[in-house]
Amino acid sequence: MKIFNRALGATLAAGTILGASGSAFAAGWDVQGLNSYDLLFSDKKFAVQAQTSYVDRNVDFKNVNGTNRGGQATSGSSADDAVPDVWLYSVAVKANLFENIDFFARVDNPYIIREEPGFDWGGRYAIAETVADAHGIDAMLSYKHAINGSSNLRFFGGVRAVDVTYEQNSAFNPVTTAVPALDRVASIDVETDGYEFGWRIGAAYEIPEMALRAKVSYDSAIDVDLDGRFFTNGAVLNPLNSSVVIPALDTSADATATLPQAIEASIESGVAPGWLVSLGVKWVDWSVLDELAVNFGSNAIGATGSTRVLNYSDGWTVEAGVSHKLTDKLGVGGTITWDKGIGGPYSDFWAFGVGGAYDVSENVRLALGGRAVYKTADSGVYDIQGSTPVSATYEYDSSWNFQLSSRLKVSF
Repeated sequence: MKIFNRALGATLAAGTILGASGSAFAAGWDVQGLNSYDLLFSDKKFAVQAQTSYVDRNVDFKNVNGTNRGGQATSGSSADDAVPDVWLYSVAVKANLFENIDFFARVDNPYIIREEPGFDWGGRYAIAETVADAHGIDAMLSYKHAINGSSNLRFFGGVRAVDVTYEQNSAFNPVTTAVPALDRVASIDVETDGYEFGWRIGAAYEIPEMALRAKVSYDSAIDVDLDGRFFTNGAVLNPLNSSVVIPALDTSADATATLPQAIEASIESGVAPGWLVSLGVKWVDWSVLDELAVNFGSNAIGATGSTRVLNYSDGWTVEAGVSHKLTDKLGVGGTITWDKGIGGPYSDFWAFGVGGAYDVSENVRLALGGRAVYKTADSGVYDIQGSTPVSATYEYDSSWNFQLSSRLKVSF
């Protein structure tokens, strides 16, 4: 049994890297995916782990129907690379403080929005560009209670903190007739004043000799208050001279939003010497974020605010994996993932991953993983409500995407 357990231990990192490698497609803006805090369960006294991922997201809009603030149809029936590629990062540490108490901390970017259909497509008066980032810090404590000589019950919990920035740019025309010379850029740029806080709680049952672990966790929702600016550049009536007839605008802006709660459950177990299988599921309450309403301060055009209607549905992700130890230093594995999507450019997808982990030395492990993602075709709408509503509908075809991940772990 000791040989059986030791063989499985080296393959766990391979399965974990694959689970993380598909996370950038999971549940809309959430890029953490499943098993993002598994370093907490490392049997080492101390471990540091760094991970980075490059994500190709191939979404091209077609059959676009957009309007300006006067309700007239706009030109531009397509937009290539409307959802651009992203880089992800994560650095985590685990320390055994006492015999049965472990500490875990992590910094990462748990939420990302990148939408860049541009200023030439038919929906430019609704959305031309969205750039949002979240800097996250997690800290947890874990208490392990021995049930008998072969199994443990573990309880863990702690604090989650996020610092959010949100920028939304669109074309703005101050008259109801689309006169290109009067087009200007309207920008909403808001951010949190420091960190906003939530919490996580969970439990796990473990049988180390079988490499079995079943765990469940709950992440609370996080309410965020955003403050910043709403501004536009000036416009000219006659493009042949520099007479500015419509001045620039710069006023205050504020918004509130709720980052969703989530529940995650997973189980992994050894099934034969050198083999490990896993199954996990995650639910994210994205339907709580049905709109993003931004209020404006007093301004010359009398605009009181802008509301982006989202109407997201809840996200569901299911992932199964298998990993195998080839040698004392090398393990390989594969995963298959299904994600329901939440709407808009975030449609259902199937993902197929492969990867491996190599023990460079007794204390250093390097893992590499990749995933091919089949994203299904869908349609969506950008709906901006306010004193003069604008909207744009679009469709996109199914596409293949990919993600590459690397992870380095140093433990003692």
